[in-house]
Amino acid sequence: MSVGPAGAVSPGERLGLSPPDKLAKSAREFEAILLEEWLEKMNQSFVGPEASQDPAHDTISSLGSQAIATALAARGGIGIASMILRQLGRRSTPESKTDDPAPVNQAVATRR
Repeated sequence: MSVGPAGAVSPGERLGLSPPDKLAKSAREFEAILLEEWLEKMNQSFVGPEASQDPAHDTISSLGSQAIATALAARGGIGIASMILRQLGRRSTPESKTDDPAPVNQAVATRR
């Protein structure tokens, strides 16, 4: 467990999450934030000028967008979190690199 400058422990460590779990949680949270922004913009495009001047409407709309975005991301969302995890997973595992042309060259050589 790592302790910060003031003796603080990171939130992931307090929850007992391993690094892959922290990464997955962060990817889902990122997707939720992105979805929330998109939902807010979409909602603003449908609302008339009267409703956009009402602070209560703005607060309720924001809370609703946040709840929908969080629920969507928790259930897989639109795939952004999984793409992030897949891309970061490729960088962390050296055996997943496809830069080596040898297997392709061997397959072509065996056909001849």
